[in-house]
Parts: sequence; C-alpha cells; structure tokens
Amino acid sequence: MKNSAIKIVRSTFNKKNYEKLNLYLNKKTIFTSIILFFVIITSIYLIKPYFYNYNLNKDVFENKIKKEFEIDLKINGKLSYNLFPYPRINIKKAKLKFSEKKQILIDELYISIPLFISKNIKDLKLKKIIISEQTVQVYPKDFNSYFKYYTILKEKNIYFKNCNLFFLDEQKNKVIFENFYLTEKSKRNLHTINIESFFSQNKFKINFINKINGEKKLDIIFPQIDTDINVVFDKTSNLSSVNGKSKIKLLDNIFVINFKGKDKFKIYDSFLRNKFINSKIDGNITVINNLFFDLNLDINQIKFRKLLLNYFSTNRGYSFLETGLIKKINGKINVLIKNTNSFIGRINNLKMNLILENGDIRVQNGTAFLPHNSKVYFNLLFSDNQGDPFLDFNLNFDSDNTKKFLRKLNVYNTINKETLINVQGKINLVSKKVKFRNIILNKREKLDKKKLSSLEKDFNEFVLKEGIIGLTDFFRLKKFINTTLN
Repeated sequence: MKNSAIKIVRSTFNKKNYEKLNLYLNKKTIFTSIILFFVIITSIYLIKPYFYNYNLNKDVFENKIKKEFEIDLKINGKLSYNLFPYPRINIKKAKLKFSEKKQILIDELYISIPLFISKNIKDLKLKKIIISEQTVQVYPKDFNSYFKYYTILKEKNIYFKNCNLFFLDEQKNKVIFENFYLTEKSKRNLHTINIESFFSQNKFKINFINKINGEKKLDIIFPQIDTDINVVFDKTSNLSSVNGKSKIKLLDNIFVINFKGKDKFKIYDSFLRNKFINSKIDGNITVINNLFFDLNLDINQIKFRKLLLNYFSTNRGYSFLETGLIKKINGKINVLIKNTNSFIGRINNLKMNLILENGDIRVQNGTAFLPHNSKVYFNLLFSDNQGDPFLDFNLNFDSDNTKKFLRKLNVYNTINKETLINVQGKINLVSKKVKFRNIILNKREKLDKKKLSSLEKDFNEFVLKEGIIGLTDFFRLKKFINTTLN
C-alpha cells in the first residue's frame, strides 16, 4: 500500500508532467494572476474612500474650498463619497457667499476629486465644484460680486449644470433662467467663460473671452430671434470703469453703441440703422438691480409704412413682440423725426416719448406738424393684455385750413377753414375692430352713440379690414373720409 502511494506521487511529479505544468502556468495563469492582483489592489483603493468619515472633517473641506476656489462655503448638511459617474464628494445643504450681502443656498453640490486619493483627507486634492440640477436663487444687488468672481483669473471656479437660476425684481416678479450651464477655461494668457440657458423660453449663449493684459470680448446670441450682441471692451476697462463698443444685430436692425461707466453707462456716438431707419442715439443705460434705459433717438430718415408692414403685418409669421422678451425690457426713448414724407405730404418735427414697461408700450406727448398749418397731438398705449392685444389712442387734430389739408385726400366738398377734432378709442388687434369712446368737434360738438356706431362700422370696414396696417393706407383712409363726409 505504501509503495503504491509512493509510485502515484512519483508519477505525478515526474519530469514530463512537471514540464507540462510549468508550460501551463506560463501561458495562462501568470498573466491572469497579475491582472487579478491589480484589480484587487485598485478595488481596495477605490472602495477605501467609502469608509472615511467625511462629516468629521467639514471644517477641513470648508478651509480647502476657501483656499483653492477663493470663496466661502458653509456646509450645513452631510458629506458622502460617490465613485460613479466620477469620483466626487457630495455635499448637502451648503451656503455660498460671494459677498457680505446675501448667501446663496444650495441643496446639493459635488466636488470632483482624483480617482486615487491620499490616506489623509487634509491632503485631498479638489478639482471642480459642480452645482447640478438645482434651483438656485441669486440676488440682483450681488451681480457685481458674481461677475467679479468669474472674471478674476484663478485656477478653479464653480460650474453650473442644468440648473434653474432665478431672482425677484422690484415688483417681486420671478425672473428665471432655465437649463443654465456655466463652464470656464484658463489657458496661458486666455480666460474663457461659456454660458447656455433659456430666458423667457428663448435660448441664448454667452461667451466671454479675456485676454490677460489685452482686450476683452463678450458675445451674446439669441438664435431663436436672430439676435447677436458683440461687445469689445477697451484695454483700460476694469471692474470700476468699463469702456467699449457694442454691435447689436436684432432681427434686421443694426445698433452700434459706444459706452462708458459702471452701473450707469453713458451712451454716445451711437446709431441705429436698418432698411427703414437711419438714426443717432445717445443717453444712459442703468444696470443697478434691473436694466433700464433713457435714450434719445434722432431719426434722420424713416420709411414709416414699410416699417409697419415689416413688423406688424398680419402675414408675418414671426415678430419680436411675440417672443415675450419685450416684457423684460424697461426704459424710455425720446424720439425725434425731423421730417418724413407721407401720403398727406411732408411731416415735420415728429416728437414722442416711447416708454416700455412690463410689456406695455406707451407713446406720450406725441406731436407732429402736418401740411397747411395742421398739427396732431397723440398719446397711444399698446398692451398685450395677456394674449388679447389692443391699441388705445387719444388724438387731437388741429388745422387752420382744413379745406386745403383734405385736398391731400381728394376731398373737396368741405368748406371748414378751421377744425379741431378730439378722438378717443381702442382698437382690438385680434378682432381688428375699433371702439370710439368720444369724438368731439371744435371743443363743443360731441357725437352721440348713433353717430359713433356708424363711424365705427365704416372705419372697421374701410380701414381695419386687413388689420392695423390699414391706418397707413392712403386709399383706405380716403374712402373712409369720403364716406363719412358724404
């Protein structure tokens, strides 16, 4: 029995079988063992961070963030580690402090870290702070602080990914930037910031390029409304004083604006041009809390009817007014048209104050000098009225020679030499109907309801049949006036 066992062992480990075993190990097992060894070691390193107690080191992370990202961050919630989709530290309930005024509350943010971390948390390298899929309130009074943080060159910044940013305006209305993305890059002497978001359901992109010790460029693009804003800042510009030149392409319009200032910018040597208007612009634009402008627009040349046909025609499928952005623009434009031709002759010194406020467009203190010692004074209000737009008007027509004036409209059967007419009413821009409130002749004769109703019927039929553009149609107005006077 003993001899049999010995024979089996010898047979197993004889030279031939040993060589076979050695060959087997060389070809298959050794490589697999090496791979397995590295997998085990790597797994240990990858899993090890899960066992650290990060919550005992909140102060360590706060200090490291302040040092590396140059910002104060207060951690109120828990910290945890996640390997996927990339190695990162999750932080719950944090406060970002860009200035002494307001803190930004974040429900959750991430700090990306290297794949392999050191044994000591204090030596942990932080790569990026990422705020992803969060709703974040920002504050208008701190906009300068936000701008300063991202434009001052440093190694690391905070990234936003698919967030909703909002703030409350002076009327406590919520202004929202949806699907907000912000990234930045620094390479040698070039610093870039890229932003993508949606504002009032319109996508926009912002690219800021900062050449160190050189000029700075800002590009803003609204592709849905065919609008580009290109700004070149002077080399002398800094956070205390900004000088530069902006070129704005809005639909078919070209604005060239020279500016200087900080929170309140002076506009000078600027102009607006398109195929209908040639004008000069100066004034002020304020960006404290909200954007507001007070501008003077001197128009040297205008093709009024063609302008209205282009932007208010019922056949036009797209309009800037339909985008909703008009509700976000507030300001005042003092308009002067020195002279322009019309179907009634030359119009001189047309003046008006154009006021944009929360989507409404007001025309106040409008005056124009017409042929034959005639004048018109007017106040207008255009309002979207929550999808039911209207034009409210108050017109005063004053003529020293009505007979000559009406000849421009091929009306010859009137003998009145002096006429004063006041007309008040409203045009529904959807139904294309006018409603006259009052028509007063020569300050004493007020038309009754029956006459007003008759005038409304004729005006709707002859002038407004195709929409508000009919107000500039010579033949439609002539037909209405002839019908009325006869």
